[in-house]
Amino acid sequence: MRAAAARVASRPLSDARPRQGARARRRGVERRGASRITLDASPRVAVRARSTASDAAGGRARSPGVWPPPAARASEGIDGKRLLGVAVGYCGACYLAMAFAYNVVPGLDLADKMVNDTIGAMPLNAVYAPMTIPGVLKFVNMFGTAMYAHAGTITAGTRGMDLMGCVLVGLLTAVGGGTIRQVLFGDVPVFWVREPEYLALAVVASACTFYLWPRVSRKIRQSREMYLMLNATDAIALGCFVVVGANAALARGHGALVGVLSALVTSNFGGVLRDVACAQPVRIMHAEQELYASTVCLGACAFLLIAKIFPNAAEAQVARVLVPILVVVVARAWAWTRDARLPVYADRDPFAGEPTRTVL
Repeated sequence: MRAAAARVASRPLSDARPRQGARARRRGVERRGASRITLDASPRVAVRARSTASDAAGGRARSPGVWPPPAARASEGIDGKRLLGVAVGYCGACYLAMAFAYNVVPGLDLADKMVNDTIGAMPLNAVYAPMTIPGVLKFVNMFGTAMYAHAGTITAGTRGMDLMGCVLVGLLTAVGGGTIRQVLFGDVPVFWVREPEYLALAVVASACTFYLWPRVSRKIRQSREMYLMLNATDAIALGCFVVVGANAALARGHGALVGVLSALVTSNFGGVLRDVACAQPVRIMHAEQELYASTVCLGACAFLLIAKIFPNAAEAQVARVLVPILVVVVARAWAWTRDARLPVYADRDPFAGEPTRTVL
């Protein structure tokens, strides 16, 4: 043993440390458990790869603040009673926020009447009369506004923001996409200036989420029933925003490409603003989660195809509204059940860790 200790003591200090190649040092690869973080040498950006441990457990690798929240293991079944209770509670909360926006704000003489568009998507009647296809579209549009504000508030809260930050991020998420679309089309003042009930709805939904969501049991928040309900309602609202965005481009005489981009901006750029404000990777531009923006493009193509076949909006009003929503819902359901993702760039480190600005 003394001979072995003498050999260790006589060994140079450079040999006592574990060796690491220059290429690995340049890449700055850091391993923590089953997750893998790759640090770029120039910008302070970390790209988290999928966690093989969570994939093996049947879950999905998700960064903090990603929406919807992580679900439980796939091996756990769906409890019908819990699913019904979760759906009633969540949808009831969104509906109460809508009731406040449509009763309190008009009572203060702050809101104007609804404005019709070319397919009657914005009826003059109140939101509580969704007995027609345009009425249903308007109802889901308002419901989706509350949902987006809820999601934005949770993302901001997980990033450490206070009440003001959470409400502002909730507002950005809820009305940001439609605002950008209207500014690009020169349609000013934007919709939430003409109809302040959208602002009231987003503020109420954000504030209620800030105070009430953390009080919900973690077991319920991260249950498969909550995950299923959030994905299903989000897909319906997403399809509704696709119809509104594509129709806005069609009403101004723009072509198919502008129509698809308009639907994409309307339904997704509120989330882009949310991710930028929260300093996290933009959800629709990374493969951390399943397909999202691609399903929007499919729904917009369905809307524009029906509009091409049936130019008269009155003849195909039902098809123009319902078919794109159905396409988006089916595509999203396939994506989240199969964990379908777009392919990523093959050569993630073409310059062996050297900063791009020093190579190009």
